Amino acid sequence: MRTRLYQAVALAAVLTASATASSPVLSADLPPSPLAPAYEQPLPPENVFEGWYLGGTVGGATVSYDFSPASGSIDSSGVLGGVIGGWSWQRGPFVAGIEGDFLGADISGSRHFNAGANLASPSIDTMADLRLRAGYAITPRVLVFGTFGGAWANADLPIQGPGGAGGSADFFGWSAGGGAEVALNPNWSARFDYQFTDFDSEKVNYPGGSVTYDPSGNTYRGSLIYRF
Repeated sequence: MRTRLYQAVALAAVLTASATASSPVLSADLPPSPLAPAYEQPLPPENVFEGWYLGGTVGGATVSYDFSPASGSIDSSGVLGGVIGGWSWQRGPFVAGIEGDFLGADISGSRHFNAGANLASPSIDTMADLRLRAGYAITPRVLVFGTFGGAWANADLPIQGPGGAGGSADFFGWSAGGGAEVALNPNWSARFDYQFTDFDSEKVNYPGGSVTYDPSGNTYRGSLIYRF
């Protein structure tokens, strides 16, 4: 009885070894080795940051106005959002291009002056800029960059109280900043950036006299971008 059992086990082992050796499917079904050469792995796309792009951007801002003849400043804050677009050229890790944006905003603040008799309430409702951009891809999918260019903003500048009235002005100046952009795939990327903007001063006339506003601001934005 035991001899037949040994014979059956031996026969099964021989048949199993024979089937394994004669079947190419089993060897083909084996999972790839985790030590496979690097060239067998998919590579990230080259020049992923090159070309035309368009996207949406949203964030927050602070603007401070020096104004005279009153002493002191007016601090304001709020939100902004709009569209961003441009073109980038890339060679290796180096990226350069031009970029612009157009933003709707609600950046407002107020301050009493003239011993509390008047209230100034500046509010920026529209902003735009056109900037040069240059950066370096620290990995094939992560770009750090800096920007510099011209900026514009439109502001409502009402003053309440004796001699006050509604007012508005267009401010022009320069903007500089930087940030980081991450390519999610060959077409989509996400970014965060900061910009400082210094506007030229503007004089606004009211029934009670003229007031000069000299604003500067900071913006912090996140953007989702599609590259064509």
